[in-house]
Formats: sequence, structure tokens, C-alpha cells
Amino acid sequence: MIRAIVIGLLASAATVTAEFGARQLLNLREERAAASPQRQTEARKTHEINVPRIKNGSVTGYAVMLLSYTVDLDALRTAAMAPDSILVDEAFRYVYNDDTIDFDHMDRFDFARMGKALIRAVNARVKGDVLVDVGVQEFTYAPISDTRGRPGTPAAE
Repeated sequence: MIRAIVIGLLASAATVTAEFGARQLLNLREERAAASPQRQTEARKTHEINVPRIKNGSVTGYAVMLLSYTVDLDALRTAAMAPDSILVDEAFRYVYNDDTIDFDHMDRFDFARMGKALIRAVNARVKGDVLVDVGVQEFTYAPISDTRGRPGTPAAE
């Protein structure tokens, strides 16, 4: 009989302890969620960026890029300036100055490295962590031979 009472008390104590532990765990999760508010971001995209490719003193073609990017809205409010035009400028400079880009084999180009470099450069210029992510929506190369003869180009007029 005493054995049954002891087992009953142990089972009750285990149940109460488990309930107490579960409540503590839920309270800790709620506190953590309240302590770290989610970052408010906004997705944007640039207009088309045309970068001339120059070899031996003449234009050999144009790299055409369309980028999408994510900005942190809280950091944007305190930033020195908006990152939109700075991102376009940094992307232009990156592609224009990188002679290692092989436009005949775009599959070898490291877009992730370019994205990280753009984020670093833009955030340094706006003096804040405004730019969160940069993605490439379009990156193509048009040789100058493909652009000649089209309406609106100087060679066709």
C-alpha cells in the first residue's frame, strides 16, 4: 500500500514538474521573440545598366545588367543618402573595371562575389548597413556587331 502511494506521489511530482518546465520554455520563447524584432526590409530593383566593354581603344560591346536589391528600412532612415543611385554607380564601376570577366563564358562569372562587393561598397558610401542583399535578375552581353544596323543606333542613321 505504501508502495502505491509513493509511486502515485512520484507520478504527480513528475507531471507537475513537466508542466512547470513546459511553461518556462514557452515564456522564454515569447521573451526571445519580443526581444529581437524582425528587420523591416523592402525589395527594389534598378533600371537597366549598360556598361561599355572597351578593348584596344574601341567599344567591343555592352554588358547589360538588371539588379534587384533589399534595403533595411530602419537603417535607410538614418543613412547619409539613399543607396539607389550609388548601387547603380558601384555596379557600373565593378563591371567596367573588371577585365577578368569573360563575356563569352558567363557561366564562370562569380555573381555572389560581385553581390558581396557591391553590398560592402554601397554600405561604406552611405555610412550604414542599408543594403542587405543584391541579386542579379539579368546579366547579358551584346557585342557591338549585334547592335549595329538597328534603328536608333548611330551607325544606322
